[in-house]
Amino acid sequence: GLFQFEIGVQSTYEKTINEIQRNVDLNSLKKVCKKIASFGNIHLHLDLIAGLPYEDYNTFLKSFDEVYNLKPNKLQLGFLKLLKGSGIRLNHEKYGYIYKDEPPYEVLQNNLISYKEILKLKVIEEMVELYYNSHDFDFSVKFIINNFFKSPSAFFETLAIYWEDNGYQHVSHRKERLYEIFLEFYEF
Repeated sequence: GLFQFEIGVQSTYEKTINEIQRNVDLNSLKKVCKKIASFGNIHLHLDLIAGLPYEDYNTFLKSFDEVYNLKPNKLQLGFLKLLKGSGIRLNHEKYGYIYKDEPPYEVLQNNLISYKEILKLKVIEEMVELYYNSHDFDFSVKFIINNFFKSPSAFFETLAIYWEDNGYQHVSHRKERLYEIFLEFYEF
């Protein structure tokens, strides 16, 4: 329990991986992650980045499902930043990037993922933090995904919509309230 491995998967979409020049064998990565997880004493933290070249909303959700199914202790959804001097920023017009002009230069949209979709992913990120990364809902989340949803991303996307439709994003919630909201969602 003294080690944490952070692995910046970023994406599982091959065209994206090639474009950002990541030399990753995804099958090997999956085997290594499963092996590390099997030990039960190493904290596994896997990262995805939304807004990468050639990855639209649906291919990002596919990457999410593949990484989620590796059962990391923490699944972090990050959002691409176009840092000064980076290759992607130098070629931002090629991908149609619109990004904040102040640090950290976060991407707002590109030619394949809209601003609205980025905002949806931000709510999904919050749901992942509250209901997956907290580990307070492990059995409940697993039960609901396995019995009522075709994929983990479909569950988190539906939960995010429910969260926003009920205005829960406007206030901070105690842990007890998060349980109540989750039960309301389940009964919905």
